[in-house]
Amino acid sequence: MAMYEKNQFGELTFTDSALKELAMKSYQLFFKENVEGADLNERDLAKLIKVNENDDGTISVFVKTKAKYGESIIKFAKDLQEFLKSEVEKMTEVPVRNVDIVLDGLIISSTEDNYEELEEAEKPEIEEEIDYEKIEDENGSVEN
Repeated sequence: MAMYEKNQFGELTFTDSALKELAMKSYQLFFKENVEGADLNERDLAKLIKVNENDDGTISVFVKTKAKYGESIIKFAKDLQEFLKSEVEKMTEVPVRNVDIVLDGLIISSTEDNYEELEEAEKPEIEEEIDYEKIEDENGSVEN
C-alpha cells in the first residue's frame, strides 16, 4: 500500500515505511520542542505511530501519545495534529485527511518532580510512636 504518483518526469512512490518514518521524525521534532526532557527512541516511536493510505489518495495518521502535565491537553493535541499534517504534506505533497490522537498518559517534567520533592521535604515529620510503658516505668506505674 504505497503512495504512487506519475508526472511528466516519471514515477514517484512513497512506501508505507517512508511515510511512517516521516511521521515519526515529525512527531519527535514536535515533542522535543514542546515537552521538556522528553526521551523518545525509535523503537518506542514505531509502536506509537501508524500511517494508512485511504481510497481517495490521502493518508491518515494515528498517534498514541503522552501530553505534558500542567498544560492544556486539548491545545497540545490540536498543535500536534496541525504540526504532523503540515510536515507530512509539506514534504510529500500527499494530502493528510486526518491525524487521530489517543492520549495515553502524562509526562511530568523534572522541575515538577523537584517541586513535589520540595513539598515532601517541607511536610512536618510524624512524631515517633510514644512508648507509654517506658514513661510509666520512669514515673512509677500505678498498680491496681
